[in-house]
Amino acid sequence: MAELEEKASSTSERLREEYRRHVQTQISHDLVDTIATLEQHQEHLLQLCEQLKLAKKQVTNSSSDTKATINTVFDSFIAAVNESVNKRRQNLLDEVQEVEEEARGPLDQCGCVLETRVREAAERIEQGKRLQKHGGVMAKDTVIRFQEEAAAMTSLPEVPALCAVPSVSVEFPGEPSLIEEVQDLIDQAGRVSRMGPVQITNIVEQPGALLVSWEEVDEDVSDDGLEFCFECSNTGATDRHTAEFHTKYVGPDYSFLLRDLMAGESYLLRVASRREGSKTFGPWSLVQSSVTNIPHFRWKKGCSSGWSIADDGRLASKVTSDLEVLHSDGPLLRAGSSVLFKIVCGGVGCSDEGVGLCCQPVTGPEQLLLPGALFLSAQDCGGPLGSCPLCPLLNLALTANTLLGIIVPVTTKQLRMCVFGWRESCDSITSHSRQVTSQLCCGESIFDQIQSIY
Repeated sequence: MAELEEKASSTSERLREEYRRHVQTQISHDLVDTIATLEQHQEHLLQLCEQLKLAKKQVTNSSSDTKATINTVFDSFIAAVNESVNKRRQNLLDEVQEVEEEARGPLDQCGCVLETRVREAAERIEQGKRLQKHGGVMAKDTVIRFQEEAAAMTSLPEVPALCAVPSVSVEFPGEPSLIEEVQDLIDQAGRVSRMGPVQITNIVEQPGALLVSWEEVDEDVSDDGLEFCFECSNTGATDRHTAEFHTKYVGPDYSFLLRDLMAGESYLLRVASRREGSKTFGPWSLVQSSVTNIPHFRWKKGCSSGWSIADDGRLASKVTSDLEVLHSDGPLLRAGSSVLFKIVCGGVGCSDEGVGLCCQPVTGPEQLLLPGALFLSAQDCGGPLGSCPLCPLLNLALTANTLLGIIVPVTTKQLRMCVFGWRESCDSITSHSRQVTSQLCCGESIFDQIQSIY
């Protein structure tokens, strides 16, 4: 009995110890989870702190830049106004001086004549007084001659009336006065906004390109008659103050496809707007940094001896007359994407020559005619240099794993490949991240040289 009690006690003690260890383990795990949650929370808080720091920096820097712009503009305005005012004042003073000199010339001449006549009259008067004083001893002939000379001096020179000479004055605008007009213009100069009137709203990665969209965000500004200026920085730029921006588009559209970009490199983007008739664009939008990780469409080098590849894989040139398939450099087309080809030169071609899309790599031209592939032959589009308004969907079967797409002649020298998705069943179409490859199947004359544009 004692042995059973001792065994029961030992078992109970062991169970309590296991339970205690289990509780400690659970507490330890809970603490680890809690600490991990707190660390994650701390990381989020630090991210928010960094975001807040960037927000404060944006407000401070943009305010400083705006203040500097205001000071620069008004300093230039004050200097220009002072220069214009002083120039206008001097012009008016010169005009007054010119009128004064023109009017004073005849008057000064008239004054000289009057001074001479007054002096002569004074001299005759003095002469007459002397004759009067010595009248008893002077000869009669002398008196008669004096009288004749005095009579000849009685004519008066002509002096213009006051109404015939200038009375110089100046006229300035009355109502409103010039000062009021200038004040009104100054009061309307400049407009501070919390954000630029136009902002970049969406950036979509494309093969070797970015599709950038923007919108007017200022509700007080009508979007009628607006023109936009879109600029992109140099490759790899990260600081908007040191980046070199280049104009890529000017026009009325609200989006632009920025092409010929290097995959994995960052670019700074900005846009501004102006009203129709305005000479300058308004404030720039917030600078957006973006990158495309999708390489541009390129043809695969070394897959065929009948083709020569150049321009970083964009340009393919036929070097032999053998019927060979040229592959794209991997599955580069996603659902919802397209690529535009420019046929630089080529001939008519045959029915087994053309452009194809395929879910799987092909080893020969005959595989481009099987279900699951799209193939546009030279004869389907009237030859690469022919004309056809629209090409129908080719080789589409309502079976599982069938590619949905289209190859359309855009112009007489351009073809566009579009991938819509894959039909997984008879009643569903998917457009997930699956990709396809494109091929050229060419013999002697078709597609002597073809270039991928986008």
